[in-house]
Amino acid sequence: MNTENSGIVRPVRRVLFRGRDAVYHVIARTAGQAMLFGAEEKEMFRRQMRAVALFCGVRVLTFCVMDNHVHLLVEVPADKPDLSDGELLRRSAALYGGKVRSRHALRLESIEEALGGERRERMRAMLLNRMCDLSMFAKLLQQRYSIWYNRTHDRHGTLWSGRFKSVLVEGKGLPVAVVAAYIDLNAVRAGIVNDPADYRWCGYAEAAAGVRAAIEGVRRIDGGTGAKEAFSRYRVLLYAKGTAPGRDKPPDATVPEELWREARERYGTLAPFACLRQRVRYMSAGAVLGSSRFIEEWFHRHRASFPKRDSGPREPRGGDWGGLRVFRDLRKDL
Repeated sequence: MNTENSGIVRPVRRVLFRGRDAVYHVIARTAGQAMLFGAEEKEMFRRQMRAVALFCGVRVLTFCVMDNHVHLLVEVPADKPDLSDGELLRRSAALYGGKVRSRHALRLESIEEALGGERRERMRAMLLNRMCDLSMFAKLLQQRYSIWYNRTHDRHGTLWSGRFKSVLVEGKGLPVAVVAAYIDLNAVRAGIVNDPADYRWCGYAEAAAGVRAAIEGVRRIDGGTGAKEAFSRYRVLLYAKGTAPGRDKPPDATVPEELWREARERYGTLAPFACLRQRVRYMSAGAVLGSSRFIEEWFHRHRASFPKRDSGPREPRGGDWGGLRVFRDLRKDL
């Protein structure tokens, strides 16, 4: 239905940015906040996350798997890829070539057979339709992980507490770096570790261990510079409480002063990062997070859905957030 002609204002159900590459903070929680994920479960989620991301063409910038919820920072390309049949098979093998199957799942053998026969175009369209889409990525990941979990634990029923939540994040500069650091510091906020490098189920720990995909994620967060320099600057953000080691920080938290200067020049301020060792509601409920210009652009695209709003950006409460702005003005500070 054409909402402009009908006069009906339809709310935006999920904040997306169509027509351009977009970054999202994705959060999914277990049903009833049950502590279901131990070491084996977290490792399987990490493996399936990488497989689904490869198939969908979604880039995982960083992530953190906790006992009862997960955080992902993902970049979703604007356009469906133009892939050869060989590349489609390669991606399909990551998702449909394993043992985690249901009676509704595709099988690699049927995909290969269809691509070589009369159903080629139909199969190509089906596979490509599942790529470069945030909702499809999250749906596939949650479904496949639920299948594995319930079979492994002889369990039935819903694993996740409804659909995932997401926040649209400006994909460059201060906003994407703040959200990435917030995600990697989850285990620190929970009191599990003092150093995020010691929590193996987060992107920073994977990057510190030399995992290529995680290193590329850090490089993308930092703005596409060299991996070594990007990792050094990102480490500054994770220890933004100060350059000297303290009682609540690991001994190697000290970083050279020149790195601090580089980080300040790149992000304008380090003040927001000092707030990230406590829970910040804007990261999961702010709807859109970025510069004033970025939020205003998104707001004007969806202006009809917010008849009572005159502008998009709102200044976060509860601290010095530099140039960071949010769309949803939460009543509570954090």
